[in-house]
Order: sequence, then C-alpha cells, then structure tokens
Amino acid sequence: MYQKPLNLLLIAVILLTGCVTPVAVRSLSTELVTTQRAYSVSLHAYFAVVEKFADAQVKIADGRIDEITAQINREYGLRANATLTGAVTPDQRQKIIDQLVKDVTATAGADLPLKRKIADAVTSLKQKDQELEAAYHVILAATERLDEYIRLKKADEAAINALVQAVGLNNQKILSIVDTITGLTQDLSQIIPGAHS
Repeated sequence: MYQKPLNLLLIAVILLTGCVTPVAVRSLSTELVTTQRAYSVSLHAYFAVVEKFADAQVKIADGRIDEITAQINREYGLRANATLTGAVTPDQRQKIIDQLVKDVTATAGADLPLKRKIADAVTSLKQKDQELEAAYHVILAATERLDEYIRLKKADEAAINALVQAVGLNNQKILSIVDTITGLTQDLSQIIPGAHS
C-alpha cells in the first residue's frame, strides 16, 4: 500500500524518458499529483478517526479498570466489616481498618501502571500517525516537483535523482512507521481486553 507513491514516481520517470508522447506524460503526472493530494487528505481524515477511536478505547478501559477496582474494594470492605464484628479491642479494630486502607491503596496503585501503559501506547500511536503523515507529505512534494519538471520540460538528472532519493527514504520511513504502528495496535489489542475482564 505504501510502496504505491514510490512506484508511481518511478513510472513517471520511466515515462518521461521513454517514447510516450509528452502530452500523455504531462497528463499522467498531473493526475498523479491530484490523486496523491486527495490521498493525503484522506490519510489525514483516517488518522483523525483512528485517534478518536483510540481515545474512546482509553476511556472505556479506564472506566472498566475503575469498576473492577471498586468491586475489589467493596469485597475488601465487606471482609473488613465481617472481621470488625469479631474484634473486641480498639487495637484489633484499628489493625483491621489499617489493613483495609492498605489493601485499597495497593489496589489503586496497581491500576496506575496499566492505565499509564494504555495512555502511553495511544500517545505513541498519535505520534507515529504524525510521522507517517509527514513522510507522506515529502513524497507528495516530490511528486509535485516532478510534475512541475514535466510540465516545464526542464527535468535534469540530478534533480530527478534527488527526488527519487527523497521518495525512497520516506518510503522506507513509512514502512518502518507502519511496522511500529502495527506493534502498538497489537499491544493495545492485548492490553485493553485484559482491562475489560
């Protein structure tokens, strides 16, 4: 999917140097730019939707973690209450209350790392979306520049090589970012169901 911009740029270069008519090459180049601009807008909208979905999942997971914690704390309270009825001295009662406070505090403290891990993964996902979009914009800029060269019939080999290099580097960057995003989403898909149980 992400190799498409590089492939299209290379096709345009080949067509520029082949025996296709200049009008056809200019038409193809213009269409390439139009398509990649539309794709850029779609990509931005897609990231916005994915990020809203991720934010919603964080809220759901946090809510579920809080529900589970409240349920555990109720159990601690019931257990402490049952034990308090058998406590005879103020010292025994205080010991039971201290244990209840300790248990409730430990439960709340255990939730924080899971909540932080989920929030950090979503933050990383958003950052990678921005990096992916920036890398795609470099490819789009190269396509626009190539289109300009084709329309003005002033393509020189050094300029084309620089464009191909920029596209290639950003194509590799996109592939790396997609791998990272895949890893993040797999982590989230394993973490969040655990928060729902």
